[in-house]
Amino acid sequence: MSYEELPYTAESIVIPTAEQNFIDAADRQCELFYADQLHKRYPKYVPSEPSQVYAALKYVTDKGLLVSNTFVEWGCGFGVATGLATFLGYHATGIEIEPDLVQIAYDLFVQENIEAQLICSSYIPDGIIEYENFGTTDVVSDNFNRSSNSRPCYPEMNLQIEEIDLFFVYPWPGEQEMMLKLFDTIAGEGALLIAYFGDQDTHIYRKIDDSKLA
Repeated sequence: MSYEELPYTAESIVIPTAEQNFIDAADRQCELFYADQLHKRYPKYVPSEPSQVYAALKYVTDKGLLVSNTFVEWGCGFGVATGLATFLGYHATGIEIEPDLVQIAYDLFVQENIEAQLICSSYIPDGIIEYENFGTTDVVSDNFNRSSNSRPCYPEMNLQIEEIDLFFVYPWPGEQEMMLKLFDTIAGEGALLIAYFGDQDTHIYRKIDDSKLA
């Protein structure tokens, strides 16, 4: 297995009223986050630009690039991408390891009537090991503690990782390659990854089967 990058150029789009109301509510939560000095506790947390995230989500949806409608956000923070995915008809799940951020996302979802799953856990699934490698982060399959027939999984989800159609991630600096490797390692054939690397720097990748390229 491998992956390929799909051509994508970020464009400004008109955000529908309901989605914009949700974005505005998330922005208010972000303002409170900084006013309460919580950014000092989570210095690496930086929110993505919601309009650019929505544009990418709508692009893959309108192009019909997915088989189904399951969505997972890795490191969801306030859950903005997860919430926006629900407006486009996805069964969305946000995974975030920090309980304070999960609570903010939960409160936002309740306030805005967003129906999505939040999991307080690492986005590194069972069966995968994360480790430091010469100053960067890498992942490898945990072949020592799992049987040869088992696959990586998120125990809190009622589906296999191979059934997830669309992933989204805004990786920390230095973790971009690791997130691409994680996607390559666990995603099913045809799955997409929207990777937001920064302002006007969004990339879309598709998992492919190398044997079908011959």
